[in-house]
Amino acid sequence: MFVVSSEQMKNIDLKTIRDYGIPARQLMENAGNGCASYLIGNHDHSLKRGVVVLCGHGNNGGDGYVLARILHEHRYPVTVIDLGEGTPSPETRAGKELCEKLKIEFVRPEDHDYAEMVEEVLSGCGVIVDAIYGIGFRGRLQGAIAAMVEEVNATNAFRVAIDMPSGVHADTGYAELAFEAHLTLTMEVMKYGQLLGRGRQCCGQTSVVSIGIPMAALKQEQKSYLMTLPIALLPERDRCAHKGDCGRLAMFAGSPGFTGAAFLAAQAALRAGAGLVTLFCHPEHFLHYVSKPQEVMVKPVPLLEGGELDIPALQTELEKYDALLLGPGCGMNDHTARLLKFVTEHWQKPAVIDADGLNALALHPELYGKLSGRNIILTPHWGEFCRLAKVGMGALHNDCLSELRKFVEAHNLQVLLKSHTSIYCDSSTTFFNTSGNDGLATGGSGDILAGLITSFLGQKMSPRFAAGSAAFHLGYTAELLAGQRETFSITPTDILDNIFAFLEEDETAEE
Repeated sequence: MFVVSSEQMKNIDLKTIRDYGIPARQLMENAGNGCASYLIGNHDHSLKRGVVVLCGHGNNGGDGYVLARILHEHRYPVTVIDLGEGTPSPETRAGKELCEKLKIEFVRPEDHDYAEMVEEVLSGCGVIVDAIYGIGFRGRLQGAIAAMVEEVNATNAFRVAIDMPSGVHADTGYAELAFEAHLTLTMEVMKYGQLLGRGRQCCGQTSVVSIGIPMAALKQEQKSYLMTLPIALLPERDRCAHKGDCGRLAMFAGSPGFTGAAFLAAQAALRAGAGLVTLFCHPEHFLHYVSKPQEVMVKPVPLLEGGELDIPALQTELEKYDALLLGPGCGMNDHTARLLKFVTEHWQKPAVIDADGLNALALHPELYGKLSGRNIILTPHWGEFCRLAKVGMGALHNDCLSELRKFVEAHNLQVLLKSHTSIYCDSSTTFFNTSGNDGLATGGSGDILAGLITSFLGQKMSPRFAAGSAAFHLGYTAELLAGQRETFSITPTDILDNIFAFLEEDETAEE
């Protein structure tokens, strides 16, 4: 599914009008009709209790006027609250005038008993629709509109936003006061702000409404993508394959007290199809791994006297491996730093750097240049990313996508930024992943994700699909487990035991 910025969406609209001859008024009609069809088909009972449409003077308000007219024609009780500021667009003016000719009830701020009328229409209605600003909003809500949004948010009505809740920045998801929708009906494609920051919460459920924009117009804009089940690829596997064909993985992971991180990553890699997984540990820590899972091999890292890596011996040892993971549970110490330097200077195959590998990298930014353009994925959560990019947490809250893209472009890296919406970004592609729930807010979830990605890399998946697909399936498993138990009770072991187990059942249900 495509995801675009507000500027890209405006360009798509303009190209549709200019290059394909579809008038702006027709696009507005399509938008209003599409929203009406969705609401009539899914929320008829609430509509019968009355609909209030909050309309601005931009094109979003025009969509609202069309929606109000269609619902009125279907004999639902409709009231329009006119919150327009400035001069309306020609299409919006035409839509408003048509509603007035049809005798749809209007409430305007200049009405003498405005406050009383608003209270009356809001108190008994079943649906309130936000068509004030759409994707063009910037800044903060003020004045009468701010007061209206606060009042609407306090009602028990089903709240619907057209394209974007008013008060939410369409590119960043940043919001202070904003319309809190239960449902957002977005035009043609998803917008960044529906996936990021408070925007995701304010949008509620998001559904895409087609308004007749040609695919050719969409393809002219560089797009990002929302990861979904149909594009969350899994490795291709020959039925006659042997273990050596399915990816040999090396992992620098774990340390005393943190062997669990290593074992979770290793078992996740096996669950994702890896043929062989070997944990490489510090020789002094070897006995801490005696209770390892039976499918996982453990070997000591070859060292010289004084603790330095025996680089020729390690290179020889790793020749047969297809992908490598560095970081989970390694600890912040000289040994981890040496392993990081080895990976950046001597390892030429796909790799994932996670957890303490990232913390070590943050202390050695001179190594970024050696990662540039490499088939290596960094997998930071927000705190780790702040250390890597030398930015404050506030900057990520304001606009995490821009900060991520600046970091990726500056160093030509491949990064999966982990959060409630995870973002994979490289020099040409952006993937968003929204699958998952708070069941993943538990130590060990990131170790499983790192193992999944490394396994996919070892099985010849591209970095972008290895990262995006792994993030999706981790979250998807947590969502399905939530149907069986409370999210707070989901553990990383539950994820391991069930990942990919639901796919056949889900495909059967779809048939």
